[in-house]
Amino acid sequence: MAQQEFTRYVGYDDPDGFRGFLIDQYVGVQKNGLFFKEKLPAATTDDISKAAQYTAASFDSAADIKKALDMWLAAENIPADSAAIAEVTAQAVKDCGVNKKNTYFVMLCWLMKYLGKRPNAVLFVGSATLKELYFLYMLHAAGVRVTLVSYGLDKDFEKLPYKSKIYIKDGKQKAPIQIDFEKIDLSKEAKLSEMRAAASHVSGLVKRMDTSAAGIFEDVIKDRKSRVIQSGGVYSEDGEIPVYCAALVGYEDETVYTNMLVKFKESFAGLKKQLIFIEKTLDNPNAEEVRALGTVPRTSTADMIDALAMLIDLKGDKTRTALAQKALRELLGELNTGNQTVVFNYGNKFITWLYRCTQARKYSVLYEDIPVVLYYGDISQSEVYFLNFMTQCGFDVVYISPNKINLKTVVDKNLNGLMQIFELPQTKESGTYPTKAIKTKVATVAYNAERDLDTMLYGGDTGIYRSFQFPNSQSVTLKTTFEEISILWKQEARFRTGFTTSGNLVSVPNIFAKISGVEDGNMNAYWDDVRDKLTPETILIVKKPNPSENAGCDLSAYRQFYRNGEIDTEKLKASTLNKYSYLPDRIQDMLFYKLQETVSSNFIKLQGDELMCSVLHFGMNLGKDFLQLVQRFDFTKTIPKLIYIDAVEDTFTLSECIQTVMCNLIGFDVLIYTPTGYKNIETFVSVDAFEEHIMNQFVYQTEVPKFKIPSAKKGGGLFGRLFG
Repeated sequence: MAQQEFTRYVGYDDPDGFRGFLIDQYVGVQKNGLFFKEKLPAATTDDISKAAQYTAASFDSAADIKKALDMWLAAENIPADSAAIAEVTAQAVKDCGVNKKNTYFVMLCWLMKYLGKRPNAVLFVGSATLKELYFLYMLHAAGVRVTLVSYGLDKDFEKLPYKSKIYIKDGKQKAPIQIDFEKIDLSKEAKLSEMRAAASHVSGLVKRMDTSAAGIFEDVIKDRKSRVIQSGGVYSEDGEIPVYCAALVGYEDETVYTNMLVKFKESFAGLKKQLIFIEKTLDNPNAEEVRALGTVPRTSTADMIDALAMLIDLKGDKTRTALAQKALRELLGELNTGNQTVVFNYGNKFITWLYRCTQARKYSVLYEDIPVVLYYGDISQSEVYFLNFMTQCGFDVVYISPNKINLKTVVDKNLNGLMQIFELPQTKESGTYPTKAIKTKVATVAYNAERDLDTMLYGGDTGIYRSFQFPNSQSVTLKTTFEEISILWKQEARFRTGFTTSGNLVSVPNIFAKISGVEDGNMNAYWDDVRDKLTPETILIVKKPNPSENAGCDLSAYRQFYRNGEIDTEKLKASTLNKYSYLPDRIQDMLFYKLQETVSSNFIKLQGDELMCSVLHFGMNLGKDFLQLVQRFDFTKTIPKLIYIDAVEDTFTLSECIQTVMCNLIGFDVLIYTPTGYKNIETFVSVDAFEEHIMNQFVYQTEVPKFKIPSAKKGGGLFGRLFG
């Protein structure tokens, strides 16, 4: 065994910190180590009987002792340095009294009993005798890490000839820390130890970057990699997290201010960032949320803070879990004025609000980049502390209020100056976050002229449509032959049979078909057909074997957002469960309309609460690639495509079925290539929703080639630019 450290603690500086250290050490040796308090147990008759067969020819000869040790080490198959152990044993026999035989057998019995357990560490708390010090050093020579906590009471230590090879750690305080080790909750302490280790690992990971009042909105949009490089660092996936934390209080020019806020919120569409938007005052935890915290011991404020921190678990994000635990402990420590109830209430709030913002109690937290917390409006001191907490968890934080009455609270409660605060000259009531840009007088004249031109060009049945003229669509699934799919596939919506417009609604004729089997078993022609269907506006999904999708997934949080089969879209839109909050309102409204249509279509083979909650959950979790296509989808023109290739034996999951139906109802063309002919979309989707084309052969165990989505071609010309 490689030799490990031997450390002797004779003092300390921080009683609480040292107490935590001792408990960590104690917990650490429970699994594969040794713990002794005050003294080593005396050898039993049975111990002496076992040791007798390894009696050395001479009790103080290192060479003779080595021979005896070699026999025992070989018999037990223990890889230890017998020469080093023998040298220490021989020295102990010489120094520990006249009865050499007794000393030899005491040492050998201890060695056989405890080294035989193959420990990797030993913790000894107390005033060790010279024999015990020698034995600890024998373990050290055998490759065991030794921690001796003697508080300087081991007077025999000065007699130990190896004392210069032992690390001594001292401090201002010497009084022994009183710990009842037998009453320690090992499970709890192991978790505490793991939490402290994780906190140490992420220490210094979050770095607050400077910004300006004019630049904050552009800075926050930057991704983590750009920030790291900008600050002169070296980017790595698990490296530093540069964040912005800023407050903009007051305003200057109302038009500029309003348009800036509108543009900022809409800029998140298509980004890999999650926007966590808070406009209304954060409510205190309700009874259910308090119960969810569970019982938190209050034996001491320090223990209570640790217990609160251990409640935090952002599933799927170990780094931010460790950051949040560390930040909570530090923040509650700063807010601790001696009133334990006040500290508990703060901890309860911060954890509950964190879970509300990240939805961490029910869903995995998977962020592609640094999430942004945008808080708008009047704010309390608890909420300022919470924003400080979120910054330390690795989130960007932007606080905005045109009302300068909030300035004092933000300044007074800005712990450690973490938040940059920018004061603008004008003030007014906060009101609600602006959703529409303000046009200038010149723009208003131009706007009126544009409306007149709209009436002439785009009104009535002209067949010419302005870009994004219609805010919503109605899907009309076409019944076609297999051959017609290729003919219709690349046609714009306005040229297809069944395309109509009425007021603000447009009917989009689209394809929703499953192709079962392979014509004549010709796989080359089959893959060529797939390749021919790929367009720049295509999402291609190659079906993988199913994960355990909904294990432990509690969808009950959505029950508050519907009644009698009707979704309360305004309430859902304003909630923290709205993952589309960063999208423009017209896109959000359209998506919520499609959620309701998915429920009402009777296409999904579920009923009641299961139907409503499942559609809301999975319908609110469309990927960023889908949402970018939806945002670009002009219902009169190019139709986005969703193509599945399913060559595995697993059927479609509930999420795949719901999201596929929702895409169809939005207006996507959907094709499901199934060379095996096996069941997939039918698992949760009615056969009335789609067409099935069955080929004459089925092919199994086929390897799906890699496909490349073609890039968009740049069209030109005056008429191309005018009429798309």
